Amino acid sequence: MMNKKSILTIPVVTLGLISAPTFAETDQKKSDSEPVERIIVTGELMKDPTKTYTDPKKPRLPLPAYDGAGFLKTIPGFSIGRKGGAGGDPSLRGLGGSRLSIVDDGQHVYGTCGGRMDPPTAYIYPEAYDNITVIKGPQTVKYGPVGSAGTVLFEKDRHNFDEPGLDGRASMTAGSFGRKDYLVELKAGDEKHYFDMDVNQSQSDHYKDGSGNKVQSSYDRSNYNFALGWTPSEQTVLELAYGSSSGEAEYADRANKAREISNENLTFLLQHEFDSEWLNSIELQAYTNENDHIMDQFDQGINSGTNVRRGTQGGHLWADFTLATDWTLTAGADYMDSLHKGRSINPAVDNGLDDLLNKPFKDNMRYQATGLFLESAYKIGAGELLAGVRYDHWKTELMVGQKGERSDDLFSGYGRYELSTGNSQYYAGVGHAQRMPDYWEIMKSDINNPSQKAFDLAPEKTTQLDIGWIYEADVAISTSLFYGEIRDYILIDANTKSTSAYNIDATVYVGEIAATIPLTEHFSSQTSVSYSHGDNDTAGTPLGQIPPLEGRITLDYQYNQWAAGLLWRLVAAQDRVAIGEGNISGQDLAPSSGFGTLAFNASWQHNEALLVSFGVENLFDITYAEHISRSGAGNDIPGSSPMFQVNEPGRTAWVKVDYTF
Repeated sequence: MMNKKSILTIPVVTLGLISAPTFAETDQKKSDSEPVERIIVTGELMKDPTKTYTDPKKPRLPLPAYDGAGFLKTIPGFSIGRKGGAGGDPSLRGLGGSRLSIVDDGQHVYGTCGGRMDPPTAYIYPEAYDNITVIKGPQTVKYGPVGSAGTVLFEKDRHNFDEPGLDGRASMTAGSFGRKDYLVELKAGDEKHYFDMDVNQSQSDHYKDGSGNKVQSSYDRSNYNFALGWTPSEQTVLELAYGSSSGEAEYADRANKAREISNENLTFLLQHEFDSEWLNSIELQAYTNENDHIMDQFDQGINSGTNVRRGTQGGHLWADFTLATDWTLTAGADYMDSLHKGRSINPAVDNGLDDLLNKPFKDNMRYQATGLFLESAYKIGAGELLAGVRYDHWKTELMVGQKGERSDDLFSGYGRYELSTGNSQYYAGVGHAQRMPDYWEIMKSDINNPSQKAFDLAPEKTTQLDIGWIYEADVAISTSLFYGEIRDYILIDANTKSTSAYNIDATVYVGEIAATIPLTEHFSSQTSVSYSHGDNDTAGTPLGQIPPLEGRITLDYQYNQWAAGLLWRLVAAQDRVAIGEGNISGQDLAPSSGFGTLAFNASWQHNEALLVSFGVENLFDITYAEHISRSGAGNDIPGSSPMFQVNEPGRTAWVKVDYTF
């Protein structure tokens, strides 16, 4: 099978055009007495070294995610910088921004907003995908540019129908504060062709925190995705896909409203498996996408507005080889060209949205990157040695401020040994990732010349050691430790006259442990604990935007078609802070207090077709904010009060219905 986005063969029952359900986890139907799978409340345990796999179509806590960041929050190790109800910025193990590589079904879709209203995860509706994989640390070079903190793959399956057929899935979610979600998926095809469609819409009003204070957080978003596939054989698939996403949102950390956050993308994909002893498969993908974002204060009677766009084109060619019985190799090349441009109101001569939309765009910055890589796996007895090396050539052009061009050659790589014995897996690996300064970092001020952009920032260089142990039996346990040294870490400092970016040296280390424990025939428990520590070695101070110690404990119950559970989340205080320092996602505001929240969930499944799930989060309606959160100073809607940080939602109830046909 292919390494990525494998072809999904769909069995068909020849009753008109209705096929057997394909969205269930297996092709076998469950009996009425067979227990259903529980709602996922802490994210899946790590099953393979450095990797976590999850099915985004399963019901989960917290409240079913509206965007990619909300989904990642359910996986231990992730933190989300809250701005409101939408546009949360994810970080992994205290490393955020472009250190985390988000791959949208093979595409790199970058945000546009200078204030990060639209991080890459803002354009992702998780439930429309089939698989989500998190690769922690610089332990892959395949999906370049390399994510020094990690890589997240949002993937969709390709299809191969045995006979003409049609199947589909629909879900609907309703919750507190006017939350409404709708999703429809359809898949149809025959032996040679298929059509794939998903349409979803999500909206919410402003929520209230535990004290009843209204938090500016409304959003409304729609997504459409269509794909046409040709499968001339079981070994080949060609697909042409189009996607469109549009929405608007308000935030509690700023005065600007996001009037428009939209994306259009077009992709072509070719996958082919060979009947060869040495060449296994190839994959060719080409894509183009453009984001359009309007932020303004026109509705508040203030003549202030900006419209920014970012277009990205690229693609990759991968080939999988078998060099020997126990030795496989993947070789590949990829290319990306990304242009950011914008236009703004001049209050002296322009007035309102129409004048903004009639102004010409001006180019701001352009990236062009070409990458080459090799990844190899070699079996040695009960173990396996994995390694990869990557070369990236970057050309960057700055069209504002001092203007200029730069060229950078970056090298990344990793080596990891995995050993399987009995019920245990052990692993140890070292990875090195070199990261180009991103748009948001370069557009900050130069610390030595505040009137200029930080165009001369050195690339960031992360060297990281990962070790871990995974155990699977009646009790499942996963553990992970890493130690990373980051040379030329790009620090964002808001303490300077104009927020600046400059290089420092930093050290980060993290420990994570998770376990699933069966208690009785019907009861089980899952626990996870994660701890992160970061130091600014240059200044001898803590590193900013490092999350505090966090633990999660669940009690799960299953009986026949019913499932229920409690989630107790405990977060410690964080007093190791660097006020005003952090990354492009945010900076430390103050030490934070610890808190604990309790959530309840339950579900009932009526055969494979119908699943009803519901839950209540923040059961005791406490008022709290995460340590990694934005300032709440922009919370200025009528009836609300300014907040020091953006508080999390108060008691939130929701119900979700899934129907498969």
